[in-house]
Amino acid sequence: MPRGIARYNSDMKIAFLGSGAFGLPSLQQLLADGHEVVRIITQPDRPAGRGGRLTPTPVAAFAGAAGLPTLKPADVNAPDIVAAVGSCGAELMVVIAFGQKLSDKLLACAPRGAINLHASLLPAFRGAAPINWAILSGCQQTGVSVIEVNAVMDGGNILATAATPIGTQENAGELHDRLSQLGAPVLARVVGAMARGEALPAVVQDASQKSNAPKLLRSMAWVKLTDAAEAVSCRIRGLSPWPGCALVLHDAAGKPRVNVHILKCTAHPGDGTPTGAPGIVLADLTVACGAGRLEIIALQPEGRKKMTLADFANGYGLKPGCRWQSLLPPP
Repeated sequence: MPRGIARYNSDMKIAFLGSGAFGLPSLQQLLADGHEVVRIITQPDRPAGRGGRLTPTPVAAFAGAAGLPTLKPADVNAPDIVAAVGSCGAELMVVIAFGQKLSDKLLACAPRGAINLHASLLPAFRGAAPINWAILSGCQQTGVSVIEVNAVMDGGNILATAATPIGTQENAGELHDRLSQLGAPVLARVVGAMARGEALPAVVQDASQKSNAPKLLRSMAWVKLTDAAEAVSCRIRGLSPWPGCALVLHDAAGKPRVNVHILKCTAHPGDGTPTGAPGIVLADLTVACGAGRLEIIALQPEGRKKMTLADFANGYGLKPGCRWQSLLPPP
């Protein structure tokens, strides 16, 4: 449970719509603040792992352990689901990383409407993958926004925000976890204020400043080492842990050795001049890029566990003169 947040005196009956782990700290905080979560709505169980075993969403798993009443609709806007939500007594709907668009009929079920915690400083990066696209775009700062839910995807009025810098070595998975913790107290303050009947300043988004954050695709798992080191680092970190940037290591004689995903890295821009042929491993085991060099910090060979560069070098013969190449060509 997030710490250091005072409990509110008033409570509210809430329907929580969420699927991914991003919403868990906020859900835990709502419960800790004394709000009554009268219904959890999450995505259906999905096959996962090599065996394809049906696995609940992180929110469903938490709800089951906590004994919270849960629905797992394939279509949240189906008439029976709308009726179930409408009859559960929820005053407010809280939506976080749910994965389905909500109909007007569903939104009308709660008299206080619906609010959403989004992982960007809106109107920047509206869409399914705001955390990834903030890093992919080379942003030095991002954050979270609590907004009213309306008919425009991620376009509702802004009720609260919190900003944070993006670390130079931070990948999307790490930033996801930080933003989920950052968002919990922000959402809690908004819900607490609503429960106490306090007026909230609602800032209309400037749609002319919006940017999009579309869903990631497996076909994006490539990187161009001919780009400058900063761009290479942003792409690798923005696509880690999924779909990852797939590279193949060639030995000094040009023979392919192993396929890997780079998980964590940082850029050394230098003076902007090339340090060697792009992809060549330099004396300090950094990688020459179109300009500057890339320091690999953590990586995962195909079929193996993730490891540090030092462990990889010892196990796979990484030496100066070896060469990295993108496993998948750019489209």
